[in-house]
Amino acid sequence: MVAKIPLPIATRMIEQFQCPGCVNGRNTHCGVCEVFQEGEMFSCVAHVAGSFVTTTNGPVTFFLGLPRGFCRVGPGIVQNPRKALRVRLWPKDARPDWDKFNVPVWALERDGYLFVRTFMPRQDYPLVDVIEAGTLALVPGAINVGEFHEEID
Repeated sequence: MVAKIPLPIATRMIEQFQCPGCVNGRNTHCGVCEVFQEGEMFSCVAHVAGSFVTTTNGPVTFFLGLPRGFCRVGPGIVQNPRKALRVRLWPKDARPDWDKFNVPVWALERDGYLFVRTFMPRQDYPLVDVIEAGTLALVPGAINVGEFHEEID
């Protein structure tokens, strides 16, 4: 059985990566925050990306707490809000089971975290994994976004 993630760890990571820009509030005391845990992964199930910019192609919704390359929600998801981009948070020494059905595509090490754009091709579903103390060594097949991060808008 997987141990329950300590609430202070979950709260800290949710407030750092999901609460900024969320339509429900700035922190986990918004009144609707609900910590969801599946295995060692956790997230706030009430999280809704609430930040957007208008471009020549229309509005672009993004997650304010995530770095460039990992923050955009994507046009298909904006058109179908029930298919929301899922941000999965992982405490130190935990990580997803990446394989041919859960493919790590882009990765970036920043400020003690590993950010990974994961794609589930069978379901046509993108994820963003945020792994505390993760390194690029966890995702040897992923593209290192750190090599061109400044080029991403």
